[in-house]
Amino acid sequence: MRDDAMDYMKGLLVIGMVYTHIMQFFSDVDIYPTTIFSIELFNLITFSGFIFCFGYVNELAYYRKRFSDVYMRMLVTSLKTLVTFYISGLAYQIYVNSMPLDSNTIVPVLLIQEIPGWSEFLLSFSLIMLMGLILFPIINWLKVRKILFWLVTFTLLFSTFINYSMIDSPYLGLLIGTELFPTFPVIQYLPFYLIGIYFAKYRIIFKWKYVIGSIVGTAVFTLYLIRNEGQLPMRFPPSIYWIVGSTFCLYIYYLISKFVKKQKYELALLKGMGKNALFYLVMSNIFIFSLDNVLGTKIIGPWYCLLFTFVLLLLISFLNSISTYTKRRT
Repeated sequence: MRDDAMDYMKGLLVIGMVYTHIMQFFSDVDIYPTTIFSIELFNLITFSGFIFCFGYVNELAYYRKRFSDVYMRMLVTSLKTLVTFYISGLAYQIYVNSMPLDSNTIVPVLLIQEIPGWSEFLLSFSLIMLMGLILFPIINWLKVRKILFWLVTFTLLFSTFINYSMIDSPYLGLLIGTELFPTFPVIQYLPFYLIGIYFAKYRIIFKWKYVIGSIVGTAVFTLYLIRNEGQLPMRFPPSIYWIVGSTFCLYIYYLISKFVKKQKYELALLKGMGKNALFYLVMSNIFIFSLDNVLGTKIIGPWYCLLFTFVLLLLISFLNSISTYTKRRT
């Protein structure tokens, strides 16, 4: 069973992430100060949004079935996502860091001893899926006990208060956060995964209590900004203010996606991006890294970055359509 609304939502998240990456590589906040707002907004909502979508989709595809029927599919999905991390990470090392394609470059990435930039989110996607597989029976037990479910979900938020400076293992850092390198720790972002499962399980769309709850989360983030004169809370590793800051925006994304799904027309391009989100993310990274290597210090403004984003996404859509057509022919 598939919910097209999630494809639309993931499509919106793909656009935001690619646009952000393009601005980070080809624009300059000192020359174009307005770009910083767009960059931080999409940074705030994109990863959390994808994790929410993963939870929602996994409830429909896996958690409603027997573990014996789905565990291999979940494991394969996690491994496929890990491969996309390897591809993106090696592309970053080769094009951006100008490292040779040899064992000294490849092995540390394969062993996750080195986490290349702008690729760490793909590794976290893989780990979230693996965590969902490991916790399969617990999640199924928990989701039908609503009060306990929300107690566990909110309790997980307090993992953001750990002393990250004490985490000196890169592998442990991927799970609970570290100051050694940028990462999206699994435990801190797991509440979004669980909420996605809950929304799918109980077919939640618009309810005032969730509107108010999402506003409270973003209000906490906003109050932090006000009290700290616009200084953003920690993102790497995440503070609780960063984690809850996206809640209202994500609920709006969710409602928009549900609304679009009900319309007579179909936004095929946006839907296709959502269906093939990992392909778009890894291909966009490869293009951006290689173009950064060629263009060097080329600086463009936010509107040109937006145009660049849509051109790139159209190109990737064309490549995706070719591969899909080839599969059908064979």
